[in-house]
Amino acid sequence: MIFVLLLFVLTGFGLILQDFIPAVDAVYHARILVVPVIFFAGALSVPYPLMLLLAFVTGFMWDALNSIPAAFPDVVAAAVQVGAPPPVSGGTFGITIFFYALLGSLLHGIRPLFRSGRWELPLIMTTAALVLLLVLEFAQINFRRGGFSFPPEVWHHILATAMLSSVLVPLVFLFIYRLARLTGYRIRFDNIYHRRRLPS
Repeated sequence: MIFVLLLFVLTGFGLILQDFIPAVDAVYHARILVVPVIFFAGALSVPYPLMLLLAFVTGFMWDALNSIPAAFPDVVAAAVQVGAPPPVSGGTFGITIFFYALLGSLLHGIRPLFRSGRWELPLIMTTAALVLLLVLEFAQINFRRGGFSFPPEVWHHILATAMLSSVLVPLVFLFIYRLARLTGYRIRFDNIYHRRRLPS
C-alpha cells in the first residue's frame, strides 16, 4: 500500500517537474514527457484495478493543470496574446483519463514480462504507448476543430518527443524497482512461468 501511495506522490512530483523541462527547439520542439513515463511504469507494476485508479488520478491531475473550459474563450485568447501556450485539451476535461486507462490496459498485457525482469518488450511498448498517446491527443484536438490535419511537422514532433522520452524509461523502471524493494512491495517474480509440481 505504501508503494502505491508513493506512486501517486511520484506522479505529482512528475507534474511539477514537467513544467521545468523546456522544449528542444532544434528537434521539432520535442519535450521529455515525465508524467506518461511514470504512469506507464506504474501501470506495469501494479494490479489492474490499481492501474485504473492510477489512470484516473494521473489523467485528472493532468487535465486539471492543462485544461481551460470552453466556456472561457477569453482566457485562451489572452494566453495567446501574451505569448503563453494555449491549453492542450481545453474543453475536453477527462479525455486524458480515458487515454491513460486505454493505454495502461494495453501495457498491462505484458506485465508478466516486466515482473520477471524482462525489460526489452516493456521498453518498446512504453515508447509505442507514448506515440499512441500523442496521436490520440492530436486526433481529439482535430476532432474538436471539425477537420483532420496531420502535417509532417506533427509526426516529426510526435516521434521526436517519444524518442526523447524513451531515454527516461529505463531510469524510471529502475527507480520503480528500487522503490518497490524499499517498501517491501513485490514486483519481481522470477518463477512466473513455472508451475509447481504437485505431489502425486
